[in-house]
Amino acid sequence: MDPTPETREQSFLLNLPVEILQQIIEAVQDNYTLKELRLVNHIISDLSTPLLFRKYKLSLKHIRGHGQSLMEQVAPEEQIQLIRKIEAIRSLEGLEFLTSNVHDLNISAYQIRDAVKLLYEEPIQQDTDDLSPLGVQILQNFICSMKKLKTLRWNISFSSEIDFSPIAGSVTHLELHPIIDMDPYDPPSTQCYPYPSFRVFTNLTHLTLLLWDHRSLDTLNYLPRLKSLSFEPSYELDTTAFDFLEVQKVPFNLEELTLKYGIVNDPFPDHLIPKFLSKLKRLASRTELRPEYTTKRSIWDALREHGVHLTHVSEHNASRSLLNYLSSYANTLTSLSIHMIHYRCGRTATKEVCTAEHNGMLAFMNEFWQNVIPKHASTLRRLKMFPGNQHIRSGEGPGKVEQHRMAEQLNLLEPWSLGNHIPAAKKALMMCERLEELQMGSAGEVGIKEAIEVAVRSKRVQKLTFNMKGYAVRPQMRGWCGTGMMRFLNDAMGMRKRLLDVRWESDGVPEGRLEKVDIGVIPVGKLSLIKDGRDEGLFKLIDFKDSVKTNSSAKDSSTAQETDI
Repeated sequence: MDPTPETREQSFLLNLPVEILQQIIEAVQDNYTLKELRLVNHIISDLSTPLLFRKYKLSLKHIRGHGQSLMEQVAPEEQIQLIRKIEAIRSLEGLEFLTSNVHDLNISAYQIRDAVKLLYEEPIQQDTDDLSPLGVQILQNFICSMKKLKTLRWNISFSSEIDFSPIAGSVTHLELHPIIDMDPYDPPSTQCYPYPSFRVFTNLTHLTLLLWDHRSLDTLNYLPRLKSLSFEPSYELDTTAFDFLEVQKVPFNLEELTLKYGIVNDPFPDHLIPKFLSKLKRLASRTELRPEYTTKRSIWDALREHGVHLTHVSEHNASRSLLNYLSSYANTLTSLSIHMIHYRCGRTATKEVCTAEHNGMLAFMNEFWQNVIPKHASTLRRLKMFPGNQHIRSGEGPGKVEQHRMAEQLNLLEPWSLGNHIPAAKKALMMCERLEELQMGSAGEVGIKEAIEVAVRSKRVQKLTFNMKGYAVRPQMRGWCGTGMMRFLNDAMGMRKRLLDVRWESDGVPEGRLEKVDIGVIPVGKLSLIKDGRDEGLFKLIDFKDSVKTNSSAKDSSTAQETDI
């Protein structure tokens, strides 16, 4: 009997060369499909297993005793699963599929003190830490058994007793972001600092570091190959990434630097640039805002004077120093993300103060659109701008009515929007022929119409995100009706209704552009652009899920017609 067409097609696929099969399997993204592929045959299994177990997360948690036994803390089925995991990583028996394939290991939780005490009858005296001597040995042997480990993510309390030397030469990416479980009023455990166990990692190219104590600065101080550094100090420390660079024993050339929270040295230490930052390409800074008029010398001034030209910039606090830096070179920047300066007039607004703040920001934004964006119009692919706040006037007092009217008028002319009061903005954006992603926003509900017009009339913009009323993310509905979240939901629904009532003229919009632009409005959600059925010369927004239903119905109708023919 001849095989069916389906059988012949399947046999042909499975008989492809191993190299081609490997390329096909590498295109698979989800773990569920990879698990299914392992059941096909031994060849497909051998090709899919390394991809399935390339990343592994070890999480043993929720078993602290606090004076109670393991049996009282963990449900029976969880007890069995926990014991099996501990026994497996202790013996390593049957774990060849992990030890031979894991490249990226995430130690997210390791709370086994009570389990070790129960299973192995080990006397454990400490009350504040899970890393008992036997627990340390089990974890150490498990990690060091990884034959292809490149990335180690450490998210647990530190221990000075672990020996990483067997894998130190192969690990190039290290993430030290411990979650220290302790009473905030108690002093840190001695195992929280310093980080002596990680001193052996001298081949690192990427380091992510959450620093809990400044005494640990000189622990990781020999990193000759380091290319990427992400530095975050504990909220109690005034230590910065540049203090970390000061204690380094050998120079290295960073290409990427991320600064999280804390502050930045002022004046900036210039001598660090030729030693560590001369080849820097990416800089992301989310540091505390310092009034610009008090800054002696910013990092942007130093980079500009040393001729360091970044391709990716993400700055949480826009400043004139940043504008001066970005306009000092051309046709290099590919990604820019900035947060606008907030007004300081606040609740004690007066006409003089608010108007001065507004005019100052308007001048700032005009300089941004006229001097910065055109300089990088041929290379810029992603632009994200987060709005400042609105002018506010509340309370009683002389001139209250006039000041309220003045604040409302100024808010309609937001400097960071694309209205007619700042014509340089639209002109600059239309010059960016390679722009693919645009994110803008409003402290109120203005500017979205102009932003959509720019997106659909541009050549390559594929994604537009608009933050309305200063929302950073879409709030999730939680709790009972009538709680605070209900107010956010009602606010979003009101914005949605007003948006769906807006119409745009389609004259000048290239064919097919409406379908190619993804629209996300925060906090409303994902929307789609379609032609208005009542007037073909206009287009409008609809909910994304409604557009999916419409497209599906159209396809079903087309298929039915073809079948009838």
